[in-house]
Amino acid sequence: MNFKIVFWTLLTLASSSLFGQTIKKCDGTVLHLTSGKIGKLNQKEITDFLLTFGKECRDNVEYTEWSNELLFDVLSNQTELTLKAIQKEKNKIDFDEILDVISSPLLDENIGKLKEKVKGTKVDAQLKQTILDKLTIAQNSNKN
Repeated sequence: MNFKIVFWTLLTLASSSLFGQTIKKCDGTVLHLTSGKIGKLNQKEITDFLLTFGKECRDNVEYTEWSNELLFDVLSNQTELTLKAIQKEKNKIDFDEILDVISSPLLDENIGKLKEKVKGTKVDAQLKQTILDKLTIAQNSNKN
C-alpha cells in the first residue's frame, strides 16, 4: 500500500515537472533554443519564445537586444506561424510588449519585405492590421 502511494506521488511530481513547466519572462534559455531553430520552430516553441517578453525585461539589456533581434528573425522566417501563435495565445503573452518591440527594431531590418509577408498571411484581419501598423511605425522611425 505504501509503495503505491510513493509511486503515485513520484509519478505526479515527475509529470508536473516535465509537462507543467512554465516559461519565465526574460528567459535567456528559451532565446538560445529559439535562435538555434530559426525557420524550423513549431507553434509551441514560438509561443514559448513569445511568453518570455515582458515589460519587466526592459532593464535586462542583453535579453532586450537578443529578443528584439530574434523576434524579427522569427517573424520574418515563419511569418504565418508566428502570427497564428500570437493570435492563439494573445491572452497569455504580453501582447502590448511584443507590439512595442515590433514598432522599435534595434537593428536595421527590412521592414518593407516583412510587411509584404504579413499581408500575405491568413490570420485575423484585425491582428494583421495591428502588426502592419506597428511595422509602419518601425519603418518610419528608421527613415529618420
